[in-house]
This record gives sequence, C-alpha cells and structure tokens, in this order.
Amino acid sequence: MKRWAIYFEPEDWLAFRENRRFSASDRVESRFPSPFPFYGALRTALMKSWGVKLPYGSMAHLTSTQQAIIGNAENAGKLRLFGPFIFEYDAIDGSTLKHYFPAPKNIYCATKERAKTYKTMPLIELDDPDKALLCSDGLQVTCLPWEPEFEGAQEADAGYIELKDLENLRRGEAFVLSKPKIYIESRFGIGIEKEAKRASRHLLYTLTFYRFDHGGFFMLTEDEETVDLIDKARIDGVFLGSKQRWAKLYIRELKTAALNPSPFGENTAISLITPAIFDGGIAPKTWTMGQAKIMAIAGSKRTAISGWDMTKGKTKPIYHAAGPGTVYYLNGAPEGESVNSKLEDFGFGRFITMKWEYLKGEE
Repeated sequence: MKRWAIYFEPEDWLAFRENRRFSASDRVESRFPSPFPFYGALRTALMKSWGVKLPYGSMAHLTSTQQAIIGNAENAGKLRLFGPFIFEYDAIDGSTLKHYFPAPKNIYCATKERAKTYKTMPLIELDDPDKALLCSDGLQVTCLPWEPEFEGAQEADAGYIELKDLENLRRGEAFVLSKPKIYIESRFGIGIEKEAKRASRHLLYTLTFYRFDHGGFFMLTEDEETVDLIDKARIDGVFLGSKQRWAKLYIRELKTAALNPSPFGENTAISLITPAIFDGGIAPKTWTMGQAKIMAIAGSKRTAISGWDMTKGKTKPIYHAAGPGTVYYLNGAPEGESVNSKLEDFGFGRFITMKWEYLKGEE
C-alpha cells in the first residue's frame, strides 16, 4: 500500500494546550497532542491559499465546495491523516529520517548476564473460573498478559519504537525501544476573570512545550487526494499549536510493511498508535474487534481528547480514549486499517499488528 508522511518541522518550540483533570489522584505527566491542531493548521493554510479571509475568533465564510474539503468538528472533509508521531534526522549522516511510534504496552525488558533484551508478553490462561475478570456486558476475560521471567524482568525503559524496530517486532526478530531527542516541559496556568484580579472557576489548564534537537512531528496518510490538496495549494509551512509557531511542511513517500494488515491469523494482537474512542471505555462494549474476540488487554489509563469548535465558538465534547500503545490480544485477525472508534476519519483507532503466543512454561 502506498503511504505518505507529512512532516511538520518547527523553527523553534511548539506548545499545545491539554485537557486534564486536577485532583490528588492524578499523575502529572505530559500527554501527546491530538490530531486536531494539525488538522486545524492544514485547514487554515488551505483557506489562505484560496484567498479566504480568516477573521479572528470566528469561522471563515466558505463556499459549499470549500466547506466539503475543509470539513467541520465532526468530520475531516477531504483531509485524511492519522498521527501525530515523532521524527528526527539521523545523528550520523544528518539526512536520513527516523520515525518513532508509541511503543506497545506489552513490551518488557529482560536482563540476563548484563545483556538486555526486549520481549512481548505471552498470554497465561486462568484455570480457575472464579478468577476470571468481569468486563463489559458480563463477559469474562480468562487470559492475562504475563512476564515469564521471575528474575531480571522489568518495565520497559522507553516509550517509543523506531520504524525499523517496529518492522523487526512484526517479523518476530530482535528489536529495541528508543528515546528520541525531544524535550517536553509542562506549564500550568490559571485563567483570570474579566475586570477582576482573581482566578476564574474551572479555568485551570496545562500548556505542554515540545523542543526537538533536529526533527518534529509527522502525520501519515494513504489518501492520494489529501497529498494532492496540499501539493496544489503549495503549502510549505503552517502555523501550529498555541502561540501560532511556524513549522516547515514537506511530504515524502514512506515505504514500510509495518502498518500493513495482519498476516498472523488467529494469534493476532493489535497495538494502538493513535487513541481510540469506544462506548465501553478502554474497549468496545461487545468486547470484540470486528469478528475477533478480545482475549486480554495490556494498556494504561484513558486519555482525554477534545479541541476547539470554531463554528460554535466553544470547546468540543471531551472524549475519554484508550491511549496509544494499548494492546488487545485477539482470537482472530482484525478487519480493516482501524478499530471501530469514534472520530475515525480524523485518524483515531489506527493500529499495528503483531503475533502473540501462550506462555509455554518452564523448558
């Protein structure tokens, strides 16, 4: 399948406002930006190329044809991308691009005689029905992801996997996790009431700043019409994120089999590379992906997804999504290129596949 990467290389730092709860139980850690700011940047650049006036704080006046291309808060229009992800230039040759994706949450480290290897967790079956875990609609999970090593096993020490290692993971070959050179800083702010020197209720927010050594963000697409729209508009840069920072934009074809459909049949696991929004929380209420049943999940806490609706002048609804890296062990191959997620045409619910095995026990 032909696939393109759309690169956003910032001149300096980029900042994104986050949706976050503030309570004693919350962990103060940064969350990756959603696709909405990147769609907004491209939509603005397209409208500018058409000569459309862009009034501050309100929606531009568009023809029906232009509106169909731009889309709205509920649909992506003619732009079809998924991401964002991180890229950087290789430190050795300075020209080769390295592409980083969220690492699957079922990866752990195993250290033996000072040699460290990365492995994926097999499944262990629960032989006692009373220990089965209840999930949506009374269904039960009778398997759990497991770390076979009792000594030397530890949590993965990095949160990203480079494209070449992702290809190795799919082939069942040795792989490593990576730490791209990205510097992340969160700052907390308090909104002030108009005409009053006091904090406004419910106006606590977080700005997360991203600084790259030599790289930036990229989005992916398989849609040739999306590439043509950007090319014909001659978009070579966009204003992105809070404070409207400039980012150079360019497109290259990305050749890889890492994102292709699963060849593994019954023993297929999928790992989200973009958030997925389900009615049942971290998984669909039916506990299935298409015709395949979810046998177990290795994942993390849900993440909040929202944005600003220009047409209505207010924030979009907040969705609580399964975060990137969440792994679903299935008893069959998934259907299509994404799970059945809300906001799917904005790129939510995209995944990579890998093979899983049952725990073999001591040899």
